[in-house]
Amino acid sequence: MVNKKNNTNHYEEAPYAAGMNFGLEEVEPFLKHLSSSILDSGFNQNEINTIQSEINTMKEDNEIKEIGTFDVIYKGQPTKIRIQAEIHIEDVDKEVVLYMFSIQELVDIIDEEMLKIEDEREF
Repeated sequence: MVNKKNNTNHYEEAPYAAGMNFGLEEVEPFLKHLSSSILDSGFNQNEINTIQSEINTMKEDNEIKEIGTFDVIYKGQPTKIRIQAEIHIEDVDKEVVLYMFSIQELVDIIDEEMLKIEDEREF
């Protein structure tokens, strides 16, 4: 898990990040979960498909890609989530580290959701 201040600060509204390793098949369910249980209005299916397809085009180990900034509604307020992906390839297995940048309160909540997934994996 990552919960850090982004020192580059080129996104004034999104200086904090949460991040976690996901298998490729876990990205879509996680984004849908955030959209349905955390956000008032989150990622629509087209945005999820775009994120997934951008990740699928990444082919080099340790490649980092800026996926995009998405408009969401959190606690009735419009905010943005910027997504960045980093790919790790070992043999034929491909994992993605998904970084989600936003306001601190939302990043803290996303980080908690990531921790829940991590806990579920241990069983």
